[in-house]
Amino acid sequence: MGSTFSTGLRIELQTTGENSGTWGTITNNNFSQVFEFAIAGVYAKTLSGTGPTTLTNGDGPQSQANNEARQNQIIFSGTISTTHIVQFPTTQKTYGLYNNIAGGADVTARLGATGNTVTISNGKYRLVSTDGTNWYDIFTLAGLGEAWIKKTGTYTASAGDNIFADTSGGAFTINLPSSAAIGDQIKFIDAEGTFAAENLTVGRNGHKIQGATSDLTVSTDGAGFALVYNDSDNGWRLKYND
Repeated sequence: MGSTFSTGLRIELQTTGENSGTWGTITNNNFSQVFEFAIAGVYAKTLSGTGPTTLTNGDGPQSQANNEARQNQIIFSGTISTTHIVQFPTTQKTYGLYNNIAGGADVTARLGATGNTVTISNGKYRLVSTDGTNWYDIFTLAGLGEAWIKKTGTYTASAGDNIFADTSGGAFTINLPSSAAIGDQIKFIDAEGTFAAENLTVGRNGHKIQGATSDLTVSTDGAGFALVYNDSDNGWRLKYND
């Protein structure tokens, strides 16, 4: 029986008696090209178009270019102006993700072809962890402060987003995530005090809001509130900001 590979980091697991004369080299490469990249690897990934772009995740010891999904930190670069989807493997991992794209594009990190997503806004850094099914924002979970983003047009939010919505240039819609788990929270604040004249619409994106199958229209100047996901029967529940 030949080598197998671990589920998460794709470490080469050699069998007894295998790879005579090269066993030590493969073991050393596991440390230098798998463990080291996962613990301290920093990788610059250039994006183009709208994607999706699938991160490489080769078996066993590989170069950084063939090991993109195993890196500890990933810096996204390129010159694009529309949101770009980057597909991550559906395995447990913690990442530091920095969006350094010229042109103003956000990056959407997605688990697999259709899984849970998290947004890395342009110019922002997020420290996130995944169990292979959901993303978790580590700073938010640890109570270490909140990162806020400002939006002036249509946007699809991710769990953990804190959004200053600026409707001074016209009404627009912020859509809730297409998938949600209990306890997911998104915060909204009227950035310019213009919700009465130019409403903010929160699109339900297939989920209920306050138990209703309709979008939420916000028309109060200076409004600040959060939506917290409960379950499929109740959907997103309203919580006023502290």
